[in-house]
Amino acid sequence: MPHRIADLLRVDPLPWLLSAEEPYTRWTTHALLLGEPEGAEALSDHDAVLADAGVIELIARLPEWGDGDFPGHHSPAFLPNRLNLLADMGVQGTDAPQIEGLLDALLEHQDKSGRFLSFGRVPGRPKPEWGSLLCDTNAITDVLLRFGRAEDPRVRLALKRIASDASGSTQGQAWRCVPEKSTLWRGPGRVSDACPQVTLEGLRVWSQVPSDQRPKWLLSAARTPLEIWRRRITERPYAFGHGYQFKSVKWPNFWYDVLWVLETVTRYPDLWRGEHATEEDRASLAELAACLIAYNLDAEGRVTPRRTYRGFEHFTFGQKKQPSPFATARTLIPLVRLSDLAEEIAMIDVEGLASAKGGSGTTVPPKRPPRLCPTPTRIPSFEIDRAVPRILARQHIGTPHEPASIESIVADAVGLHATYPMTPYLALDARLPSFERARLDAALYENRSLVRVRCMRGSLFVVRHDLLTAVIASTRRPVVKYAREFLAARGIDRRTREHAAPRALEALKGGPLTSAQLRTALGEPDLDVAALVSYLSASSLIVRDRPVGDWRDRQWTYLPFASALPDIKLDSMDESTADPVLLRAYVRAYGPVTRRDIAWWTGIGPRRVDRALDVLGDEIVDVRIAGSEETLLMHAADVDELSSAALLDSPHVALLPTLDPLTTGYARKDRFVDDAVRPYIYDKAGNAAASVFVDGQAVGVWDTTGAQEPGMLLFLPVELPLDVRDRIHAAVSELGCSIYGEAAPVSESPTMQPLADRTLGSVAHPLR
Repeated sequence: MPHRIADLLRVDPLPWLLSAEEPYTRWTTHALLLGEPEGAEALSDHDAVLADAGVIELIARLPEWGDGDFPGHHSPAFLPNRLNLLADMGVQGTDAPQIEGLLDALLEHQDKSGRFLSFGRVPGRPKPEWGSLLCDTNAITDVLLRFGRAEDPRVRLALKRIASDASGSTQGQAWRCVPEKSTLWRGPGRVSDACPQVTLEGLRVWSQVPSDQRPKWLLSAARTPLEIWRRRITERPYAFGHGYQFKSVKWPNFWYDVLWVLETVTRYPDLWRGEHATEEDRASLAELAACLIAYNLDAEGRVTPRRTYRGFEHFTFGQKKQPSPFATARTLIPLVRLSDLAEEIAMIDVEGLASAKGGSGTTVPPKRPPRLCPTPTRIPSFEIDRAVPRILARQHIGTPHEPASIESIVADAVGLHATYPMTPYLALDARLPSFERARLDAALYENRSLVRVRCMRGSLFVVRHDLLTAVIASTRRPVVKYAREFLAARGIDRRTREHAAPRALEALKGGPLTSAQLRTALGEPDLDVAALVSYLSASSLIVRDRPVGDWRDRQWTYLPFASALPDIKLDSMDESTADPVLLRAYVRAYGPVTRRDIAWWTGIGPRRVDRALDVLGDEIVDVRIAGSEETLLMHAADVDELSSAALLDSPHVALLPTLDPLTTGYARKDRFVDDAVRPYIYDKAGNAAASVFVDGQAVGVWDTTGAQEPGMLLFLPVELPLDVRDRIHAAVSELGCSIYGEAAPVSESPTMQPLADRTLGSVAHPLR
């Protein structure tokens, strides 16, 4: 890899790519990143690609051309898109007889003007039929050239047609959406606008033709996608935005986004070097490259797919929970080409770039968007039985097959409540098979990958180290305000506080101390040290260290924040910067959610929520639950999960602790709890007791006896099948063994006083 790209990324992912198990990753690295397509390694990797089980399956599943209804140009089932993926993986012409047969089929359907045809349903026609749009012929010609059919006379005819189809547009020389010849139908959008996707397809076609055979105006056409990017604030070609979904790549990659643009236009180096290059184009390329890096590459220079198409789960680029070598290699291709611009790219402040927010395009969409329209504009609607499993999976409930660390589980829930010492341990026990308490202790007190901190709504949470700065910056103002009011109520005025706080911090530098030990060290027996410690903790001046006793003990020791977490720079992020970070994390963890849910959970109020959502722009999208008119919010990267979410093991029993993230994550309390059960789960303030969940619905309450003899208590206010009750009893018994370290008999209570009729705090022990 060119040295300047390695400098730009501040890490070199090449060794990781070259050691990948995926032969198509190694082929991409040798042939395209290192520029050695004929080298011995690339040739060997090519042979391994053809023997790879995943590639063999992709070839076997290639759809027949013209068999069945047209899936849409933006679909991974569209044959040219599937063939492009195989070509990206290193499959070449004559490598597979099945591919050769499909290429012949593509060539067979061409109109007299030279355009290749697709078979599909045209709006207003009763049956599917063969037709030609530029997004047909450009995409098909691109694939035929990639697989070595350049000398076929039908391809030569198509090239002439593609050249004549290009014309001037509002944005520059481009390919516009012209009417289909036989039906006169064309896609929605202004007649004078360039079609961004078709223009990129046309540019890809001509990039494979020798330079002396290309149209003279081609470089002008290559500038048009950059001009579209530059105009993103003032105009938006229909259905093609430039917000989050543009900047975060969807895998496999074949549709209009930042990678598709860059991988295409960087085939034309005259845009940024030589006598025809302009500063304007260089700046646009640098901005796009900076967005590609910021939204897709992590600190190690690797890509973990954020958005994926269904059907590719067996490939790393079809999974969202681990870095994908292949996606990484493909993402690096345009960056390697742009190594000349490394310094310009590094100087781009991505967060400072203007982004288009909202808007449906430069034309009014038709009442019924035709099937060929690339991006639906209606708000997606899903059944509630899709939303609940999606949330359960995100919360790691009912997913025992998924390997996860305690840090990843905490991050996926944003934080675990820690008001009661046992809660984070029990929350992890409910989510992670074979959970060991020592692992959480090590994370909290040894490597500090997790930290207890007072934050959302003034509650104590365990949050992951990398989210700590944003969480504190977003919630600090109300948390500190409440802590000062508490100090005043306990008789500590400002002068006393300002005198005692520095002395307390100095005393803690000698090692962790409890509140009682700190009182002795300060030599002020009348000072309410407990209130002072609460204020210092809320102000992120001290941090909780190990408890005096075991994991159930509520007597903590404390350390100065700066010595326990020296790498955390709390002044590096202000409230306005932190709010969008916290909101993004919450929406991804709990979506679909309402604005009220966000404001309640974060505790920052509706005005700040609205401002943060404005900053996030089209990262956050609207969805609806079928049968409800309420608009809910999800992160754009997660909407696809609603289409495939399902309970994996039914009936699944989960025992959630007091104030579990799932039960306390929403302002409304009816998503997981029916009316008959809600009074027993929630108190007047919305706090949740330890709950019994079956298939994502609360069916009862559990508790410990708290006596000297081990014992577990259970209340089930609803009728349940006998086998489900048996599962619940077995799960409660097993949890009792874990809590007490020995067998704990289970007693089922026939009645329970509703929490709504009891004093606050009763959620801690609802059955005692």
